Amino acid sequence: MKRNTILLMLLACVFIAFGNPPKQKKPKKIKYKDLIVLYQKCTDDLTYTNSEKKDCEMKNEKLTAEIVQLKKDTTDAGRKFRKIDMDYNDLLKSFSGQNADLHARQKELNDLKQMLAQKDADVKALRNRVAEALKGFIELGLTIRETNGKVFISLDEKLLFASGSWDIDNKGKEILLELGKVLANDKDINITIEGHTDNVPYRGPTAVKDNWDLSVMRSTSVVKEILKNKDINPQLITAAGRGEYFPVDTEDTREARAKNRRIDIILTPKLDELFDIIDWK
Repeated sequence: MKRNTILLMLLACVFIAFGNPPKQKKPKKIKYKDLIVLYQKCTDDLTYTNSEKKDCEMKNEKLTAEIVQLKKDTTDAGRKFRKIDMDYNDLLKSFSGQNADLHARQKELNDLKQMLAQKDADVKALRNRVAEALKGFIELGLTIRETNGKVFISLDEKLLFASGSWDIDNKGKEILLELGKVLANDKDINITIEGHTDNVPYRGPTAVKDNWDLSVMRSTSVVKEILKNKDINPQLITAAGRGEYFPVDTEDTREARAKNRRIDIILTPKLDELFDIIDWK
């Protein structure tokens, strides 16, 4: 009995719980005009979205074109860079070669400077030796000077010859003997003997016709006298007649004409080594 009562109570509870469910709310009705407003809003949103889409598509096309151009520019830039890099490497090679050549030229220049300095020192030493050997004749009409790397020894006519003659007198032979001793000790000196006259027409022996002949005969006589010293190389000596055309004094006076009648002995260092350095040979 008790068991049946419990069952009835359970059934009552179930009925109470499920037999009378709560009422559901009815959905709210949407008015037509609200639908029109909503439709218009959706239409506007769609139009705006389409416009934005079109803008995006145009921007995309522009960006795509720019990307294509950038790729082309990058390719061109790469090509130009490679060319510049090649040119730069070629320039480096060329510069390296030029730099080596510059160093070689600089060395040649330094060698040339040293050699010129040595030649200048040699010329000064030669002048001093000549001046020492001929110092006894300085006051008698002999002058010695150094000009442009050469030593010039000038002897007045009276120290060597009688007027109109090309035979060397004893005083002249003594001078040339002492000079020959100096020249014999220097194998690197070229010797030029120049005969000079005044502008008075020659009226001497018929073997000589004019001042040209007289100047040549006198220079040749000096050469022969100097070569009596067998230690002097004849290949180093040149005889030249200059006539009346290289005066040291252009005045038309007795003193000026006396100055012009002279023998010039020009001592010049051999420059073969210098020419070798600068490729003049």
